Amino acid sequence: MMAFTLRGQGIDFKAISLKEALEQAKKDEKHVFVLFGTTHCGYSMMTYQRLGTNREIGEFMNARFINVAYGHKDGLNAQSIGELMHLGIDSTHVVLENNEESVLSNYFVSPNFFFLNPQGEITYFFNGSRNMEKRLTRAAKKGLRQKTQVPLFFSTYFNNRMYPKTKRSLEMLSATVLAYHQLELPGYLDFSDPKSVGWADFHLPAENENKALQYLEKSLKMGDYYFNQFLAAVVYDKVGDSERAQMHAKNALENYPKNWQTKQTALIETLLKSKFFESQSD
Repeated sequence: MMAFTLRGQGIDFKAISLKEALEQAKKDEKHVFVLFGTTHCGYSMMTYQRLGTNREIGEFMNARFINVAYGHKDGLNAQSIGELMHLGIDSTHVVLENNEESVLSNYFVSPNFFFLNPQGEITYFFNGSRNMEKRLTRAAKKGLRQKTQVPLFFSTYFNNRMYPKTKRSLEMLSATVLAYHQLELPGYLDFSDPKSVGWADFHLPAENENKALQYLEKSLKMGDYYFNQFLAAVVYDKVGDSERAQMHAKNALENYPKNWQTKQTALIETLLKSKFFESQSD
């Protein structure tokens, strides 16, 4: 997570977690805007730079949203595509950094954008960088509504079992995010590095258990995808339901496409195998 260098000139991206952004949104009576990008995509870097320097958009978004941006750091060493749009347009700007929030985006298309209400529910989504300034303002107005909406031709972006594809799956992802935020995670967690975290580093405070189960079970009723299966393994294990935890761990390891973000997959599979399966194969 990062903050844009030239504060006040465009969208003021806060260097805070999504959980912190939602807490701040409740206090300030605002919604939350999230940009997910990647530093190996020149369009993500262009979008981040343009939104961070467009004064008109900044005034509109900063007045109504807590703005955050996350991404994967597998880039900026490229020697093509105009040196990745001149390494993100301008090397003096802070670039998108990898962090644990990026695992929630779960997409093959970058950049992509979410709008959340103060309760943490996703109200709107879109992706791509074409006509960004015009599209963002229109999307933000839809994102300010309280209930989830689905963009026209939404499903055409995704041709496999990844989510979201429909209003139902957006609501499923919302519930997953809310369950995820009941966990306490170490500040150094890096989903691109399997060695950065162990199973014991995921904590579920007793006072958060009921909410975690409530949100998680809501998510699972609406569908399943790679991340909510992993999260189910974590939560059920932490509340002592080892049988259900192992079932979801097995599902996450066996039933989802392997062309998802490789490093995130490696971390999750390492955690699940070390917790549930490596001892059985010895």
